[in-house]
Amino acid sequence: MNAGIRRTLERLDAASKLENSRAVRVPADELMSAITWETGEFFNIMLRAMGAKSALEIGMSTGFSTIWLAEAVMEAGGRVTAIEMDDKKIRRASDNFEDAGVRDAIDIVQGRALDVLKDLSGSSPAYDFVLIDADKENIPHYFDMVLPMVRRGGIIATDNMLYPERFSDMMGEFARLVRQNASVRTVTLPIGNGEEITVKL
Repeated sequence: MNAGIRRTLERLDAASKLENSRAVRVPADELMSAITWETGEFFNIMLRAMGAKSALEIGMSTGFSTIWLAEAVMEAGGRVTAIEMDDKKIRRASDNFEDAGVRDAIDIVQGRALDVLKDLSGSSPAYDFVLIDADKENIPHYFDMVLPMVRRGGIIATDNMLYPERFSDMMGEFARLVRQNASVRTVTLPIGNGEEITVKL
């Protein structure tokens, strides 16, 4: 990992930890709501092991996870498509991508995720990897929409399976539904906030 990418990731990780510590008050519309450092490392290694060249992220926020994904795919000429609705977060993410030197490997699509996914269906590449880290109420819908877009052997990762605990009932029901799907194999890993790692068979 080059110094510019690491420096940007370390800066964002420090900001996320400060946010989570509640040592500073952050307005709700400015929250990073980022994955953890170890989760980013895990995704990065997994994408490299897969030889991934195409990744889709639902819920880009300020771009911490996006940078981890981009760093893994860009050496092979790959790209990340990142969906985000919020103008302010898109501006912050774009600045972070420029700082890290990964902007050319990321396609930002602004809009409501359900609408964007409808537009992408049928015209998108067969993604190697999808990260779902958006509003929890729509997680089952996102999963059902992206599953046809993922290649066989591709992976869908879903964040916040274990934490925060206020999502536990909702995410537990989602895990139950995924386990009923015969076209995938899935497991919940206690990494970071809990990751559902689902492989398309």
